[in-house]
Amino acid sequence: MQNGKFSMSRRQLLALSGAGAVGLALPGSVLGAEENHVMLLMGSGGPLLPWSPSFVAEASGYFKEEGITVERIYTRSGPQGIATLVSGAGNSYYTAPGELLVAVGRGQKLKVIMGQAAYHALFFLISKDYAAKYGLTGDMPFEKRLELAKGFKGIRCGITSPGSVTDHCARQVMAQIGLDPTKDAQIVPVQSVENTISAMTSGSIDAMVIPSPTSERAQDQLGAVVCFSVGKDEVQDFKDVTGHVVEARAEDVDAKPDLYRAMIRAETKGLRYIIEHPDEAGEIVYKSQFAANIAPEIWKTMWANNLDPFKSPYVTRTSLENWVQLGMVPGVSDVAAIDLDSVLDMRFVDEALKDIGWKPPA
Repeated sequence: MQNGKFSMSRRQLLALSGAGAVGLALPGSVLGAEENHVMLLMGSGGPLLPWSPSFVAEASGYFKEEGITVERIYTRSGPQGIATLVSGAGNSYYTAPGELLVAVGRGQKLKVIMGQAAYHALFFLISKDYAAKYGLTGDMPFEKRLELAKGFKGIRCGITSPGSVTDHCARQVMAQIGLDPTKDAQIVPVQSVENTISAMTSGSIDAMVIPSPTSERAQDQLGAVVCFSVGKDEVQDFKDVTGHVVEARAEDVDAKPDLYRAMIRAETKGLRYIIEHPDEAGEIVYKSQFAANIAPEIWKTMWANNLDPFKSPYVTRTSLENWVQLGMVPGVSDVAAIDLDSVLDMRFVDEALKDIGWKPPA
């Protein structure tokens, strides 16, 4: 499949992961792919806004210019995606680095080779009825919303899965408003970002932590209210942790550096286009990924409100360390326990910036 994408069922994913140990050890071998046909694992059930540099790179022909064809597999969740990558399937994985840091702490050799979005533009939303119950509106000053939220005892908050970035964000919000998620609130795994809308519609949850565009859909379709925004730095310390990144197996990067060099050069061109031509880039992302589900007028507002995370292709050591320091890496409490020097590999970003003659503004 050239320049294609498809979502994988759990059975298909497990079959692919199981096959990886035997037949998918090297990149490019999946499904008999050509040498420069790359399989991109995407850590969600559908496209997410943080991956816009990659979407622009594909739609604008930057991958094609590098002699690469791409195929996207939506793995539905972070844990499933990292298992697929580790198994030997796929060339790279687009997700938050939490599962990677856990895997590295257990001895897996993985790398972060580029940043897609500087931070997680997540939103803590409450249902229309829950907001009315507490008299909370999204246009209230932050301090007033924070004070009202301290009374949310018993709140049920939807997340994707335990240990996910949405889970960690929800727990950070609970700590900030003085609630114990094991006693004063309930964190409800709903398995995917898409399921949060259904869960709130049915009344199974009162709140949810989600990214765009699901947050805009929840506001438009359900009347949900944004209580806190990471992008506005309203969730303590959360804006300082690394957002979505591009990950790969160390052995693959070492075996085929030219392939990854070409991939990252294309991705960097995509990020540059977003920064230098935001309106045009927004149209590209909308038409290629979101036109079927998001109304044009909603999209324009959503895109404008979510441009800030697109800053630089670099991932900093400090932003990865913050994952550990905020307790977001299960089983790892000390940054020194993870060899971040071996994980963080920005050589292809360095080369890409030199090749295209660009210096990111951030």
